[in-house]
Amino acid sequence: MNLIEEILMIIGTIMFPYGLYDIAKGEGDKHVKILLIGISLTLFIVEFLLVR
Repeated sequence: MNLIEEILMIIGTIMFPYGLYDIAKGEGDKHVKILLIGISLTLFIVEFLLVR
């Protein structure tokens, strides 16, 4: 794995929980929040699988 990819993956992993927290505490409809969290989780999993 490329060093830059690994550094970006570590940064993304560290920042991911804050992003989910920020979505959850923000203003908006409950269904939209659930959709955004689901999309975020899916993209993170895909990214994690592609990097490894």
